[in-house]
Amino acid sequence: MQQTKELQSNVIDVLRFPLIIGVMFIHNFTSTATMPGIEFGKSENLPIFNVCSTLFSQILGQVAVPLFFFISGFLFFVNLEGFTKHDYLKKLKSRGKTLLIPYLFWNITILLVYYIAQNISVLDMWFNHKVEYNIQYVLASLWRMSTTTQPIVPQFWFVRDLMITVILTPALYFYVRMAKIYGILLLGVLWLFNCWFDFVETRGFSSVVVFFFTTGAWFGCNKRNLINDMNRVKSWTFILYPLLVIADFLTQKYTGNQFIHKIGIIVGIAFWFNFVANFLQIGKIKVHRFLVASSFFVFAIHEPCMQTPIRKILYAVLNPQSDFLITILYFLIVPIVAFIALGLCYILRRFMPQFTGMITGGRSIKFATCIMRDS
Repeated sequence: MQQTKELQSNVIDVLRFPLIIGVMFIHNFTSTATMPGIEFGKSENLPIFNVCSTLFSQILGQVAVPLFFFISGFLFFVNLEGFTKHDYLKKLKSRGKTLLIPYLFWNITILLVYYIAQNISVLDMWFNHKVEYNIQYVLASLWRMSTTTQPIVPQFWFVRDLMITVILTPALYFYVRMAKIYGILLLGVLWLFNCWFDFVETRGFSSVVVFFFTTGAWFGCNKRNLINDMNRVKSWTFILYPLLVIADFLTQKYTGNQFIHKIGIIVGIAFWFNFVANFLQIGKIKVHRFLVASSFFVFAIHEPCMQTPIRKILYAVLNPQSDFLITILYFLIVPIVAFIALGLCYILRRFMPQFTGMITGGRSIKFATCIMRDS
């Protein structure tokens, strides 16, 4: 049992960084780069790029966010015996450090950087449009931006929705205990058929977070072992998931694709969990503590600080027009951004561990201490 729990923990740790790479590929789904009055690259006649970007950004990468929510729900409840007021307040305090402080830091920092850069003539060329900074815009940028559901650092919608869900965990806990597995199935049906309320969907309580976080909570509340449960469907997932990926790709333009796509996400979660567990068990991969500790930093900094500017620079220098070159850049941009982000994270952890810990939710202090001890 202890070995199985350790394997479960290791699988979750190993998954963290690849899932961030998946998120980066989602945000890399473009064949153009735009500056004021100029567009580099092209969006038509790109059969190779379209195949690759659809596969990696629109299908494989789409498992990342639901799996993150599933893991978050599981970890929230797995070590709790019941759910008392003391447990709730303790969890809120913990999530304030791991979620709220980084959320405010990164969004406020980008607001300030944008404000300064837009008022420097050398830098304003990087902005496709300027905005008027007022209290309404600032507040909207921290919660919603224009008519979208994203804050000014777009990927932090995940953190925002997770914070709201954490606040509502007493209700979710009651729901899980009362409705049991039937309640999870109901949420799955609502998510599958897009039967959700637009008002809450666009204000931080989306169907994807409710379904997958609550599903993870069900496993955690019932003290289920993910290794044992996922292993029961291991053979099926290894057969079904590749078939669903192919079916998803081939039906992109057809009505009903959303059902194939969403079922593929559910099966994909079990597939990747089993895939990593299998390779850990046979010793082909192992937990890399630096990648685990740096995952949140890479998540936080890749947009809009790095990925979009790097794409603009590469496209402005190379002005790619061929399908082949645009595809090569598609696969190069993500590892370039990840490598630079990891290097910056290492430097910050080495010399500013307390600060880095604060902006990553305390995920780096312990690791930085290990680095100093070993040096």
